Amino acid sequence: MAGEDKFKRVDATKLEHLVARIYAGLGVPEADARLLGHALVDADLRGVHSHGCRWVSVYARAIRAGGVNLHPTIRTVRDDGATCLLDGDGGLGHVLAAHAMTLAIERARKHGVGVVSLRNSQHIGALAYYTQMAADAGCIGYATTNAGIAMVPPGGREKIVGLNPLSWAAPTARPWSFNLDMATSVVAGSKLGMAIERGEKIPLGWAVDADGNPTDDPRKGQEGGLLPLGGPKGYGLAVMLDIMAGVLSGGRFGRGLGMKGSAQLFQALDIEHFISLDEFKARMEELIQQIKSSALAPGSQGIFFPGEIEYNLKQDRLKNGLPLDAFVRGELRREAATLGLEYDIEL
Repeated sequence: MAGEDKFKRVDATKLEHLVARIYAGLGVPEADARLLGHALVDADLRGVHSHGCRWVSVYARAIRAGGVNLHPTIRTVRDDGATCLLDGDGGLGHVLAAHAMTLAIERARKHGVGVVSLRNSQHIGALAYYTQMAADAGCIGYATTNAGIAMVPPGGREKIVGLNPLSWAAPTARPWSFNLDMATSVVAGSKLGMAIERGEKIPLGWAVDADGNPTDDPRKGQEGGLLPLGGPKGYGLAVMLDIMAGVLSGGRFGRGLGMKGSAQLFQALDIEHFISLDEFKARMEELIQQIKSSALAPGSQGIFFPGEIEYNLKQDRLKNGLPLDAFVRGELRREAATLGLEYDIEL
């Protein structure tokens, strides 16, 4: 890709269409392919490139290798009304996760709360995609997943803890929702992969090498491990989330995360079962105004509510194009060429 611009803005709608066609060409059912395209492009639109279209080829390789069940039989292991345990039969993570959150919202409508535990799933991408589903439905949404082991616990130098993120979302009277989506490590594991792809170093404090020493080399960071956010606090959160996602579901956890599959937990709280949605949004507006009108630090451009920056980025990129780096554009070109797909987007 020598001589290419590092970043190029592309049309998000055309990109989403291309990604969906790539997956459909790999045998993914059309509705599932469209969902994958929408979810991956949505992450890039929100500025979460670590969980966006850089994963297109990763998932494609897994599909070609037979590591994903494209036609899973989603099995209800247990159903107690407000709570439900599903087995995803090794299906596409995004598809299973969207199904699970939809079910959690339906249960919340009836019972006030819906909690769906999902095992035998795959990588599900950005959690904010699913918690936003709940917020859009007038619920408070929560999601967590366990992921590959890549974190070093305080006092250790061996990767033994999963990169287990969490997300909360809640509706507001603004165009955007409160949406917190965070890793329990200092940064998401994909950030190291992105640094390698772009030929960049990483900041000290993100990771350690195999000997437990701080490193700015992303490859050495992958060999060693990421550090927990806030030291023992992030470590404690990561372990608890592994309990909620993996141990509770009867799915993979701990060292088992180095094997195929992962597990998740999705929750929706129906706001109308507590107070009216209008009252909730009015109270949220009061909270937003309190925080955003507070005193600014020197040189500050303002205080932003969780989810606001991502919403603003999305609106700009829908209008002016989505910046994709040269590595991702090259991967998309190769996938399209392999499948013999023509496309009307400049990559």
